[in-house]
Amino acid sequence: IIGLYVGFVWLVGKFVRLFFTSISYRIMFDEMPNVDKVLKLCLDIFMVRESKSFKLEEDLFAKLMFLYRSPETLIKWTKYKRA
Repeated sequence: IIGLYVGFVWLVGKFVRLFFTSISYRIMFDEMPNVDKVLKLCLDIFMVRESKSFKLEEDLFAKLMFLYRSPETLIKWTKYKRA
């Protein structure tokens, strides 16, 4: 019975830790205030792919990957414009 209790506590602890560690990585992407520029970049990638301009697609995709890897640039791209 002690083994069952230890296993249960370990499992609950693992789920709680998994939930709270993954939320810190997701919050940056879930809470973006204005995603219009990022959406336009994604749509541009799809249009370029349909026109079979693969070099331009590669450049746009590299720009998108740089954007997601750089939190500072992502914040600059997604903040609201002041009127």
